[in-house]
Amino acid sequence: MIFKFEIVTKIIYMTNGGIPLETVELRFQYTQSEYIKAERQYLISSKTIHKYDIALVAVFLLLSVVYMLFSSFSVFSILIFGLIIVVTALGSYLYILMPILKFKQTAKYHEEYTLVFSKENIKFKTQSIDSEVKWDIYSALWESHDFYYLIQAPRLYTLIPKRIFKDLNEKQLFEEIAQSRVKTTKHI
Repeated sequence: MIFKFEIVTKIIYMTNGGIPLETVELRFQYTQSEYIKAERQYLISSKTIHKYDIALVAVFLLLSVVYMLFSSFSVFSILIFGLIIVVTALGSYLYILMPILKFKQTAKYHEEYTLVFSKENIKFKTQSIDSEVKWDIYSALWESHDFYYLIQAPRLYTLIPKRIFKDLNEKQLFEEIAQSRVKTTKHI
C-alpha cells in the first residue's frame, strides 16, 4: 500500500475589522501505522483499556488453569477458564484488531485532510467533507508525544499528528488557539 505524504502548513494573518485574525492551516493524510498507534494510545489514555490489563489477564489465566487442575476439571473451573478466554479475546480484539479494521474500512481515513484552525472555528476539508465547526463541540485537548486529540465525547475525537507542523512557532500558535477554546488540556 502506498501512502501519499504531502505536508503543507500555513499561518495566515488576516484582519477582521482591523483586528488580526490568526489561523493555522494543516494539510495531511493519515498513515495506517500512525492511526493505529494513536487509536491504541487513546484506548489506554481514556481508560477504556488499562496498562495493567495484560498482566491481570495472565494472572487470572494462570489461576484458572491451576484451579482446573486442582478441581479435576470441574464444570465451574471450565466455565471460569472459558470466561477468561472470552474476556481475553474481546480485549485483544479491542486493542489489536479493531484499530486496524477501523482504519482499513473507513474511507475518510485514507483521504487528504485540510484543517484550518482559527479562534472562531475549525474548517475541515477532504474529498468527501467540507464543513466548518465551532470550537464548542470540543471539550478537551489531549497531547501526547506524537499527536493532538481534540476530544468531543468518549471515543469521538479529531486526531492531529504532530509531524504535520512545519516548525515550533506553528505548533505553538495551534496550541494557543486550541487552549483558548477548550475547557481542559491533558498531557498523556
